[in-house]
Amino acid sequence: MSLSNFPSVESNYSLIKTPIFDTKIINYGNKSEQRISLNDEPQYKIKLNFSNLSISDADLIQAFFITCKGRYTAFYLTSPDEPNRSAIWTPNTAYILNQIIRPIVANTHSYKCTVAGTSHATTEPTFPTTVNTTIVDNEVTWTENTLTVRFSEDSLNMDYFQYNLYNLGQIEFIEVNE
Repeated sequence: MSLSNFPSVESNYSLIKTPIFDTKIINYGNKSEQRISLNDEPQYKIKLNFSNLSISDADLIQAFFITCKGRYTAFYLTSPDEPNRSAIWTPNTAYILNQIIRPIVANTHSYKCTVAGTSHATTEPTFPTTVNTTIVDNEVTWTENTLTVRFSEDSLNMDYFQYNLYNLGQIEFIEVNE
């Protein structure tokens, strides 16, 4: 299944990622309990906060929400903030797993280290701009860092979604696997 991209809007927005942990707690009484982690890694709740969201941008987002059937369909979301907060790639540098960088020649994408190691001694790789594509950089493997998300609200909660979008300039997503 081919995923679509979140619509490009004129309004600026910031992105906040909050980890969600899924833990099952079995309480046996007398302060005795068993805790079971149901996920190896946290799932992230992602909130977009728009500054000066225009009605036409809100309408575009709402139409995309309807096309996705609320939280039914996953899609790609490029973080507007992450490339600005990430370190710049440097040659002959040891990178650790999950470290995020952006290229020296900016391309609006960021890249996550998925195989740790040392970068090439002199030459920056040609970083791909295709979603989730990988590239090997000497010992390091970089993966393009676009998020795969779904809306956190469903069509049944359309009033809540519209209020957050039109009145507060906010929408929430949940990070998912395809």
